[in-house]
Amino acid sequence: LPAPLEYKKKYGEEHGSCQAGIAGFFTEELVVMGAPGSFYWSGTVKVLNLTDNTYFKLNDEVIMNRRYTYLGYAVTAGHFSHVSSTDVVGGAPQDEGIGKVYIFRADRRSGTLIKIFQASGKKMGSYFGSSLCAVDLNTDGLSDLLVGAPMFSEIRDEGQVTVYINKGNGVLEEQLTLSGDGAYNAHFGESIASLGDLDDDGFPDVAIGAPKEDDFSGAVYIYHGDARGMVPQYSMKLSGRKISPVLRMFGQSISGGIDMDGNSYPDMTVGAFMSDSVVLLRARPVITVDVSIFLPASINITAPQCHDGQQPVNCLNVTACFSFHGKHVPGEIGLNYVLTADVAKKEKSQLPRVYLVLLGESVGQVSEKLRLVHLEETCHHYVAHVKRRVQDVISPIVFEVAYSLGEHVTGEEEKELPALTPVLRWKKGQKIAQKNQTVFERNCRSEDCAADLQLQGHLLLS
Repeated sequence: LPAPLEYKKKYGEEHGSCQAGIAGFFTEELVVMGAPGSFYWSGTVKVLNLTDNTYFKLNDEVIMNRRYTYLGYAVTAGHFSHVSSTDVVGGAPQDEGIGKVYIFRADRRSGTLIKIFQASGKKMGSYFGSSLCAVDLNTDGLSDLLVGAPMFSEIRDEGQVTVYINKGNGVLEEQLTLSGDGAYNAHFGESIASLGDLDDDGFPDVAIGAPKEDDFSGAVYIYHGDARGMVPQYSMKLSGRKISPVLRMFGQSISGGIDMDGNSYPDMTVGAFMSDSVVLLRARPVITVDVSIFLPASINITAPQCHDGQQPVNCLNVTACFSFHGKHVPGEIGLNYVLTADVAKKEKSQLPRVYLVLLGESVGQVSEKLRLVHLEETCHHYVAHVKRRVQDVISPIVFEVAYSLGEHVTGEEEKELPALTPVLRWKKGQKIAQKNQTVFERNCRSEDCAADLQLQGHLLLS
């Protein structure tokens, strides 16, 4: 922004030591700039509308009269009050010692920034507000807000990020706080960046830097958005030391949301300034595999339908069907899967009540490899026999298909960067598997065949 003559003051006066540009943010219409040194380090936020060259300044005396708050140390902008308007956010990490964040509306009539929301840190010296990220986590059209407090301490400077969900009209509610692994002196929250939709689930994802973790090697944590806001557990941790042992302060700066390699997924760059390095991390295509297990609604155990050798046995048909889809994925993939019968019994180290028949042999599970064509369904059919003299006819029989990617050919594209192998969609901590169940047919009025026994007693005395 231009610096008129009236801004040329002595050290500390007005904008004489404003440190303008220490933080900046751009939209299609606005240039937002922080100046934490203005007015003896009370700080301020400056906004220029590029479409009509309108300049907005902060005139709130209550905020501006607080010395050494460093307002403007971090800035961002988003749709906080309405989906069609853009509001400005400024962090003041030294405000009252605990740090504060302010959201301002740009008022065209007065040419000033009017406060519509504020939030405060929880601990003295945490530097709450020193990093900001406006992102629509739940895709409701309104921007949510992540606020970093990298020096938040339980022992020493582990760091913390607070997630605020937008309830409309500029009202934000705290959803949760994030702390990564809570590592000693990690400075988790030193940087926060919106990455776009990394996993192609329809919700944006966020990266949070912890540049001093692991003795200054640094780390970056990836978190996913969802319909409720932010998923509390991080989905991935990127260690600077594992990427390269020479990296120092990996995660001090992060930029994301741009597809660098042309595979339709946003990539991320991470700065490690103490080793003069920038790392490009490319997003891999995500494959969604749809698995269906078709079973009869119930198993008749009074009239055998199959034969095991010469012996009649009760049986059922089991069909497992597979297809896959995704954005910018190969036309054909390999898939490995394991079909397990009566998996609930196996997980309890008990003998299964049904077994699969494969090439005349009775087995508890079947391992297969197959080739899948994009958007085409492939089905495999099996027969399962019921063991004789089954005692537990109440609990359901659960079949499970666990699957993983097999070998496939990566497309030969004429690009500067080689194509990446895709990954399966999954949620951290969950098994990549699909289940379905059936039950033994029973002539009961209730689902659980609850007994309705009645006792009558008579006392006979002689």
